[in-house]
Amino acid sequence: MNDTGLIDEMVGRLGEELKQLLGQIEEGGVPARCMEGILRDKLWHLGTQAMGVMLEALDRQCVSDRRVHDHRTRTLVSLFGALDVARSRCRAPEGWCYPLDEAMGLVGHRGWTVGVQETVSLLSCEMSFETVRDVMDRLFGLSVSAPMVQWLAECAGRGAEALVEAPPERPPRKLEVPDTLVVAVDGCKAPQRDGWREVKVATLYGQQGRCRSATGRGKLLRKEYFATLENAECFGQFLWSRARHWGVEQARRVVVMGDGAPWIWNLAGMHYPRAIEIVDFYHAVEHLWDVGEALWGDRHTSAATRSWVCRYRKRLKQGRLDLVMAAIDRSRSQRGGKLSWEQANSVRLQLGYFRENAFRMRYGRFRQMHLAIGTGAVEGACKHVVQARFKRPGMRWSRPGLKSMLALRLIRLNNRWEQLWPHLKVA
Repeated sequence: MNDTGLIDEMVGRLGEELKQLLGQIEEGGVPARCMEGILRDKLWHLGTQAMGVMLEALDRQCVSDRRVHDHRTRTLVSLFGALDVARSRCRAPEGWCYPLDEAMGLVGHRGWTVGVQETVSLLSCEMSFETVRDVMDRLFGLSVSAPMVQWLAECAGRGAEALVEAPPERPPRKLEVPDTLVVAVDGCKAPQRDGWREVKVATLYGQQGRCRSATGRGKLLRKEYFATLENAECFGQFLWSRARHWGVEQARRVVVMGDGAPWIWNLAGMHYPRAIEIVDFYHAVEHLWDVGEALWGDRHTSAATRSWVCRYRKRLKQGRLDLVMAAIDRSRSQRGGKLSWEQANSVRLQLGYFRENAFRMRYGRFRQMHLAIGTGAVEGACKHVVQARFKRPGMRWSRPGLKSMLALRLIRLNNRWEQLWPHLKVA
């Protein structure tokens, strides 16, 4: 029987099974809540059979201009389940080869199809490998062990690394250069097997792309995340290449935002010498809380601390850092004899922080310029890109594993998934 006849026979059998199922439903023999699962299983069973026929036809197409030595049967694992396929074996200069395997992009000894690889990788961007194993079993009926899930995802992650590190393509003409380009930078910790290591994170977006959602929350219409385990110098170079893709050299204004860490401002001075530098307002407020607690006690139990911080938080937002520092000096003098060495040292360090970053805390002026004074975009990036996936209880990552999975997650969050899996565009 030819392939067309096989397909007709399979469709006929499916039709008979569906008629039987319909009869059982009319007789009340199928609970309503079970119908979806039963119907899905029948369709998947047909899909497995049909895929076997299609793959054998594709195999003939792959070797149409080659000499076939013999045929070997192999079990492949697809989204429809496992199926046995007879593939043509041909001789190549480097040895024996199976053109169908190469055309399908099969990996692993079990012959995981590209569909399975992409699905596992997509789920692994959001879930632990053990959870992905369970989801694949429940949704697709596929038995994939957690170590195999990790292996498949990290293989895809290495491809994602190459995409992340590659020089950016020339932006399309319709890509508008933002009038004000914001480069928001921060860092957070991720657990590796040899201890906690810093992940440097950045978000790039255009100031005019900020808007409000229906609920009043701030939203960015277009943004790009970037993160790496590399040192500050490598991070700065990669980030500069992404900023050039955004048109940093053509933008009228460039704003670099950070939490006050010296390495951030060193990068700003190196790559964005004309940029407006802004310390995240909410980080500055946190330093103000540290001063208040050193002077007046714990924020949760001391009304004096809360009152003092509330008063000078308003001054800070107005850009009156001179009043804030004068208040810190005055309060330190008043409380001098009652402060421990640790408390006095904390006040001294925080006062130095405010003095060093004074020109980056002109919040009144920045607001007049309609610039954001908070790095909610990059704070969210630390949580969204790194913490939500890589800082879960019990997780300890190898450096190569964390690097590959971080790249995979970036590709997903930056809407570049089809670049990693081109078959999705074709489909």
